Amino acid sequence: MEYAAFLFTLGIVLVFAKMFDTLFEKGKLPGVLGEIVLGIILGNLVLYGFYFGPDIHAWLQNWIQLRGAHAFQGEEPVHYIANLGIVMLLFIAGLDTNIDQLKSTGKVATFSTVMGVFVPLVIGWLSGLALGYNMRESLVMGVLLTATSIGVTVRTLLDINMLRTDVGAASLSASVMDDFLGIFLIIFVVGSGSLVVFGVQLAIFFIVTLIAAWYYMPYITKFTRKYIKTERGMVGVLLGVMLLFSTLAEYSFGAAIEGAYFAGIVLSALPAKKIVIEDIRAIGYGFLIPLFFVYTGAQMDIGVFTNINALILAAVILAVAIFGKILGRGIGARIGGFNWHKAWQMGVGSVPRMEVALVSLTVAINAPSHPIQPQHVELFIAATMVFVTVTTLITPPLLKLSFRKEIKEMQG
Repeated sequence: MEYAAFLFTLGIVLVFAKMFDTLFEKGKLPGVLGEIVLGIILGNLVLYGFYFGPDIHAWLQNWIQLRGAHAFQGEEPVHYIANLGIVMLLFIAGLDTNIDQLKSTGKVATFSTVMGVFVPLVIGWLSGLALGYNMRESLVMGVLLTATSIGVTVRTLLDINMLRTDVGAASLSASVMDDFLGIFLIIFVVGSGSLVVFGVQLAIFFIVTLIAAWYYMPYITKFTRKYIKTERGMVGVLLGVMLLFSTLAEYSFGAAIEGAYFAGIVLSALPAKKIVIEDIRAIGYGFLIPLFFVYTGAQMDIGVFTNINALILAAVILAVAIFGKILGRGIGARIGGFNWHKAWQMGVGSVPRMEVALVSLTVAINAPSHPIQPQHVELFIAATMVFVTVTTLITPPLLKLSFRKEIKEMQG
């Protein structure tokens, strides 16, 4: 890929991402939906015949994350740059977190996580059996429905200024725990990897982030303020800390975004936050975060909507994905102490699926134990892409609708 074509691609994506942002916000829809739609347009123009020239065309083709039976395995720079966007988004979410509020919603987040995983897992498993799939395939179907896409929910809550509410804090905590449970469940179902090793790695990560870092980060920030006098020195150091936390999380259990989130939480209570927050938001929202959501949209192949068998399976999965999550997390939030209105908001925020669902599907497809029969692989891929696409697209407007009362109160 030529350097000029790389720069051209990023430039076009950023300019049009902000234009689509504005267009959708004028239509009373969250801007993130515009970025996803732009990605769908760009990705499918490449897939279905629009030609950009040899270099740019080949470059954009690599934005399609899942094709055939294998996940995207390339090392194209855009893959890493785009995924830095979600890392930055979770870092900002962590910085914006009120720790006291996070503690106060811990009970709600825990109950809603457990119920929000258990209900879709069981309904998905039973639905798979009812459709004639074997036990392991049905379990894989259930696991695909357990995890929430943190990025879509967090970005939408930030766009409507609701992340700092008790519902926002609880939703973010529950979505992070969803990811851990989703990874645990897919390891268990496909028999790929050791649960003991996963548990040890998870424990090490929490020890480092929640104990060692909690005590040493104040000294690091004080040292930086005192001795690193270069322009934006604090910003550079804290972004470096974010990347180190992300590295530890990625190495431990393949989830860099959780590392970025915990880095943000650790830094959220320190005075240094006030120094860097606006600069970090500018880097995130001005550059990296839009790239991630356009990239997310570009992964979605609309051709799967022409596969009748996949649509039948997807219709079942989609119904379970939406109903199971809203019911499970909503009931869990109600048990945890929220009223029904807030429980409904928690449920709606759990609807989108993306990262962990695709990772779980890829693990299941490539597992030596072959939990998905070869003749069903393409069907599972197509159905997963359908429910991932639909849940990602419907969540931002639904989430904004569920907060319409709070938005009106804030505006008036």
